[in-house]
Amino acid sequence: SALQKLVTFATDGAYVINPARQDPCSMVTTTFGQSINPVLSWAPRSGQMVRVICMSLGFVFTCNVVFPASFGKQGTQSVKSILFGPVRAEWERTVGFFGSTFKQDSLGVPTFTASQRYVGISIRTFPSEVAPALPDVSFIGATPTKRSGKKAGGGTSAKVPSVPSRSLLEMRDKTTWSTNDDVGAWDGTEYFKRNKEPSMKFSFDVLHTLPRLTADPNFGDTVMVLYSASTYRWDNMAGTSLSLNLYGIVLVSRK
Repeated sequence: SALQKLVTFATDGAYVINPARQDPCSMVTTTFGQSINPVLSWAPRSGQMVRVICMSLGFVFTCNVVFPASFGKQGTQSVKSILFGPVRAEWERTVGFFGSTFKQDSLGVPTFTASQRYVGISIRTFPSEVAPALPDVSFIGATPTKRSGKKAGGGTSAKVPSVPSRSLLEMRDKTTWSTNDDVGAWDGTEYFKRNKEPSMKFSFDVLHTLPRLTADPNFGDTVMVLYSASTYRWDNMAGTSLSLNLYGIVLVSRK
């Protein structure tokens, strides 16, 4: 079935890999922009380095992707995140893959405990400040200002910002997306129910045609989590930690 093929696939050859199945020798790490933190990337193609989209399957412990959760001691920030439990053997292979590609004998892994019982893998966006509620000015007849598509002086409009839910190409445009960005949350339950033929292979090309979720997956649901992988150090004395940055989720099946 498509689900069975998804569990055991290694790569689609262009965008997405399953770290538990991919050969680490085919991957490289590099830095982007001003950051000094190495990011998992494809080997150079046409002289350009591009980020890898990683995929892991697991069971939901807590999920706040459709509706972000408050973040920080003061609750002034919000974050889109998922805490999930991957299949143990597959996750052990995944951590081994990251250790090899980032050339680290030991890696800190982002985990969190839910309900004081379930220790899961935490993948999230970069926290954003909670936007204050705008005052209601309709009573004075105010109307929104229309923006022109041209710059002052008759120039053309700036490049349209990338949106992670719009395409795989745009998804990997950044290492870390913020909570205010449109991180995709798709419903793949009907897709996986329909495609049960032994020859069926899940294609990530259909990802953005799936219906969008209107509510977050529940405890125990099976999900596909898409993310980027990078590493960082807290200080010179601390070890190296793995940073898993949320790109999107697909609900595969309900509990």
